[in-house]
Amino acid sequence: MNNPLRALVVLAAITIGSGQVQCVRAQWGIGLELQRTAYGGTSRDTSSGGVGGSFRPGSTPAVTFRLDRRFGRTAVGLGVRYSRSSILLDTRDLFVGIHNELAAIEFAPEIRVRIARPHSGAALHLYGGPVVGVCVLKDQDTRVVPGAIAGVAGEFPLFNRLALLVRVGGGLTRSVFQDGELPPEFERHTTRRSEIGFGLRYGR
Repeated sequence: MNNPLRALVVLAAITIGSGQVQCVRAQWGIGLELQRTAYGGTSRDTSSGGVGGSFRPGSTPAVTFRLDRRFGRTAVGLGVRYSRSSILLDTRDLFVGIHNELAAIEFAPEIRVRIARPHSGAALHLYGGPVVGVCVLKDQDTRVVPGAIAGVAGEFPLFNRLALLVRVGGGLTRSVFQDGELPPEFERHTTRRSEIGFGLRYGR
């Protein structure tokens, strides 16, 4: 397991396992989530009218550590996410990729609003906010990739203060590529993303 990923998992496990964390008693919550993200856009082949294909990140698993605080129906939080993905060339006639070419740590502050809460104790939330990724493309310079994400989150109580989280969302970010990194017939475009995640949250 990669060192950054190991550090996130260990940090979340230690914090969730400690029943004496004072911040949890003060309406704070912590969580660990596993996600699957798919990407589109990112670049376009201009030599064939834009229908020839693109270079883009491949679908990738990710792990996210979350910290949040609730104020009634509203919550504010911060997610820190780590992922590694391939870089794909996707055309009508060819689909190839370079494995583990792109590493990213993303910081995603968000506002969450509860829109439904059945008697079972489950809750449905809308969430949204900016995202800033620090990305490293192999053998290239580190780059900062800003954007925004939004979606729907469901929370389902398991026992005591532990709940199951399900999140479905998407967003837009700047292209992960910089000038000179693509063949001359390709131009950079906004990256589209869709994601689904499952995890656990401990807190009130």
